[in-house]
This record gives sequence, C-alpha cells and structure tokens, in this order.
Amino acid sequence: MRSATESSERDANNTGLPAAEISAESIRAALEKILASPGFANADRISRFLRYTVEETLNGQTDKLKESLLGIDVFGRKPSYDPRVDAVVRTEAVKLRARLREYYESEGREDQIVIDLPKGGYIPAFRHRKEPVTEAAAPVVAEPHRRHEWKPAVATVLVVAFLATSVYLISKARTRSAGASSPQLASIAVLPFADLSPDQDQEYFCDGMTEEIIDALAKVNGFRVVARTSSFAFKGKQQDIREIGKKLNVATVLEGSVRKDGDRLRVTAQLNSVADGYHLWSETYERELKDVFTVQDDISRAIVDTLQLKLANSGRQPRPPSANVEAYDLYLQGRYHWSRWRSEGAERAIEYFQQAIQKDPNYAAAYSGLADSYGWMGFFGALPPNEAMPKARQAALKALALDDTLAAAHTSLGYVKSLHEFDWPGAEREFKRALQLNAGDSDAHFGYGITYLVPVGRLDEAVHEMQTARDLDPLSPITNTYLGLAYHFVGNRPESAAQLRKALELDPGFVEARLELANLSLDQKDFKEFYSELDLAKELAPESRVDLMRATGYAIQGKKTEALQLVHKWEKPAGGVFVRSTSIAGVYAILGDKAQMYAWLDRAYADRDGMLAFMNLQGFYRPYRSEPRFITLRKKLGFN
Repeated sequence: MRSATESSERDANNTGLPAAEISAESIRAALEKILASPGFANADRISRFLRYTVEETLNGQTDKLKESLLGIDVFGRKPSYDPRVDAVVRTEAVKLRARLREYYESEGREDQIVIDLPKGGYIPAFRHRKEPVTEAAAPVVAEPHRRHEWKPAVATVLVVAFLATSVYLISKARTRSAGASSPQLASIAVLPFADLSPDQDQEYFCDGMTEEIIDALAKVNGFRVVARTSSFAFKGKQQDIREIGKKLNVATVLEGSVRKDGDRLRVTAQLNSVADGYHLWSETYERELKDVFTVQDDISRAIVDTLQLKLANSGRQPRPPSANVEAYDLYLQGRYHWSRWRSEGAERAIEYFQQAIQKDPNYAAAYSGLADSYGWMGFFGALPPNEAMPKARQAALKALALDDTLAAAHTSLGYVKSLHEFDWPGAEREFKRALQLNAGDSDAHFGYGITYLVPVGRLDEAVHEMQTARDLDPLSPITNTYLGLAYHFVGNRPESAAQLRKALELDPGFVEARLELANLSLDQKDFKEFYSELDLAKELAPESRVDLMRATGYAIQGKKTEALQLVHKWEKPAGGVFVRSTSIAGVYAILGDKAQMYAWLDRAYADRDGMLAFMNLQGFYRPYRSEPRFITLRKKLGFN
C-alpha cells in the first residue's frame, strides 16, 4: 500500500516526458551550459538537483522523482527521511526555479532550448524558446549577498607581476563581449605548485609559494582570487583546467612546479584560460637560491618591460621580505603545519615560527603566524586562553610594529580583541583595517563576520561577510561551517543545515561541522539525531567537549541525574586538560541552578573563555538576562 505522501507525489509529478522533437543530446547540451553559468557553478546542491532530475527524466525514470526519494538520492538524507518533517526538497526546488529564471533573464536569454521545473512537481519540462510557458513564473527568492605573508622574490615576482597585468588586460579586452553575469574575467585560482625536487621533500616550499602568490594577488585592485583552502582542494588531483575553473567560478587558473636542488631553484608557471583551456602565458625561471631576494626588482622590471605594461592597477607594493633565506624556509614550514587547523599542527607551527624569528628578529610575517597559532590554541582550548591569548596579542603587536601594512597581523589582533579582551571597538577597527589593506582576504571577512558582527548582534551583516568569505574560499570546510553557524544565528535552519552538510562533504573529518550539526538538531529538539551526531564526533573532538554537549541534551530533556553525572566528571579535570567553564555554566543554566551557573560564568570570565563572546545568542541564558548579576557580567564583556 502506498503512503499518502507517495500518492500525492505521483499525481503532482504526472507531467509527462520531454517533447519528442527535442533530442536528448540537445537537452544535455543545454543542461551543461546552465550548470557552467555563474549562478550554478558554485551552487552544488541545486546543480546536483537539476542534473539528477534531467538525467532521470531523459532515462525514463520519472518514478524516482518523488520528494521522499529525492531527499535520499540527491540531498543525502537517511532512508527514514520524511518530507513532512524536513522540507529540504521543496526548499531547494524553490531556489532552483528562481535560479533558472535568473539564468534565462541574463546569459541564457538567447538559448533555444529552455529547461523548466514546473511548480507542483519535480519532473523538468523541456521546450523550444518559441513555445509559451504554461505556468506563472516562479518568484525570485533573494539570497543574502554573500593569509599568509611571505615574499619569496622569485616566486612572487616571476608570477605575480605578470598576472597582475595580463589578467587585468585580458579582462579589459573581453569585457565588452561577456555577459553581465559571466564569471569575472579578472579572477584567478592558483593551484598548488608541484614538487619536482629530486627527493620530493619540498612540499612545504611549494605550498608556501602558492600561498604567497594567492596573497599577493588578493591585494591587487580589481582581482577576485580564490583563497588557499579551495585551491588546495585540487592538490595532487589530475583534473581538466576548465572543470576546475567552473567549480571555482574563475576565468583563469595558474599552475606550476618547483624544482629545488641544492642551491639551485627552477620555477615553471603557466596561466590558463578556463574558457578554452589554452595557455595564456608560460615561463620557466632558474636562479640560485642565495639570490632569491636580490633578483626581485630585476625580474619584475624585466616582465613589465617585456609586456610594455604598467602596474598601475596593482595597488600598494609590499614591504621587502626577510633577507634571511633560512628564516624564510622555516617560516614556510610553519605555515605548512598551521594550515592543518589541528592542535598538533599549531604546536609544530609555533616551533617553526619561533625558529624563523631567531634567524630574523624583524620578520613581521613570522610574528603574525605565531599570533595565529597561539590564538587558535587559546580559543579552541589546546592551551588555557589566559596562557595563549596574551602571547598571540604580543606577537600580533610586534608584527604590526615591524609592518603596519600587514593585513594578516591586523586580523590576528582582531581575533584577540574579540575573543579574549572583549574589546569590540578595537576588534572592529582591526578587522576593518585588515579589509582596507586586503579586501580579498577570506580570513579577514571570516573574522569580521563570525567573531565581531555576530557577538554584537549585527547578524544580517555577519551573514553577508561570511558569504563573502565563502565566495572567496568556496571549497573550505571551515568557511562553509561557520557560514552555517551564521545562518543558524539568524534562524535560517535549512540553509544552516545545507552549509554544514556541504562542509562535511568537503571534509568528513571536520569535527566543527559535525558538532554544529548536532547543535542544530538539539535546537530543533531532534534528540535522536543530536546524539547520533555526537557519537560520530566523539573520536574526533575532545572528550570533555562531547560529554558536556551530551549533558546539555540531557538537561533539556529533564534528565538531571545523567546531566550532572557528566558535569561533575569535568568540574575537576586532570592536570593539563582545559575545560570550558561556559559549557558547564550552560548546563546549570538549563537545570535552573543559578548559584552554580553564576559561579561558572565568573570562572569563565576569569579564564577569558572566548565563548563568552556569544552568550547573547545562547537561548538557555534568556531567563536570566534581566537579572542584575547577569547584566553586570554583560557590561564586563562590553555589551551595553
């Protein structure tokens, strides 16, 4: 016997197959053109939705296009998926119809074959442009808008000087013939340079070169540069340049290789057009490693003279890098370990940055990297905040004293001011200065959005900043996770869940996404899903964190004994283990034990627990917000 849901789906989907006069090849060609357009290139969910429905229709499998099956097959829901509870299919269908309409009103306005998704069902319809639309056009659903410092002279100047001019001129030459919503021609992704060294032991050097090119190009006015994490998603993978460009929505892709053998350095780089896959420029440079910094100006001038161009569009010129090759090499190894976003990576990074500073005490970028590493360990509890954050502050200030134009150092200081000092005017000033210096820095947009705008309650602006960070780094599980958190804060649960699942698709082991997905389930009182997500996270997250989240769930369910059992377990942790006092305070808040709640909140403030920055958004404190003691704490935190 069919369920009522299945029956209604079948009736709604009874729209028939494509017109016989339109060939399947023509429809597929039209589909690929749509999916390559800017509105779809970075929209994985609706692109997957559209491709699936079209292919199944062409294959005569329209019985698969039911809401209950689409939720499982397209959106990864569990076999028990119930569309009456989870509206993901209907929500994405609305978005898809709106995006199709936008496409046909812009770059698809001359397409002869039109693909529609009629309302009331999920079977697409295909028609010639001349045929009338049989339904009212779907309304457009408006969606909100949406580091690293080393300057190896050879790498940056050999490549950046050319790119800063050639991509700009390519843009100028082609803009007139491009549609208004085509990918920005002044846009680029820099793929990780391959290590061709004899011992294959220079991965950190190649990664560092790639990062600096990304960072340098991001400072050039008029460029959109894909951030590190997204570019590095293609590391070691053999994929067509055109496909990579489409996924990242860029017009050009830079790839290259490095061969470091003794004191000799060979760098090969080539710039490719995404439109046709052809090379726009390529060059090979050979230099002695000891001359890596002295040849910078000569190579830059040689490229500019050869192209007969001016770098008038390149903005501020960077300060000279460290003159110490050993310090530079150690710095690159520090960035390599830091990029792992794990406590063991941050610990190794600190060692390398400190060694780099010993070699060159005036190396601003190394101090900035040190600030990042200590800041990460302080906020995520790898070190007590009162131990790590002052070191982060000291390193960031030293970096700025050496080079106040270093955007990354302003961002580092912004994190300290928001997550440790609770100095909101100071945090805003630092993040804005970072964005002024480098508007293409995904990390600056990230910090400004999630650690400043969210705590001070400017949530719509926070979503916008996080969307910008995501657009600059679309394949980063980090930015996708915290965009999901921003959506959660504004009450957009479907988009929040979508971003978190996207993050887990990109990196199934990224525990922050898993834990936030658990929080989202708890917010919806879906305790089964909440505990299921915690079980998946327990091998990846600190035991205390998972236990205290579980205690929160028990408290909300009224299971006081179970909740307190876990809380007491972590009230006096073993030596060297940092436990967030805010996590314990939250459980007591839910249980209504005000004395214990305030005692642990006071301890959290003494610890400078960074999670206090988000207490205005945590619902379990709502009953206490009008109490004098709570108001006093909020004032201490700079919230008026």
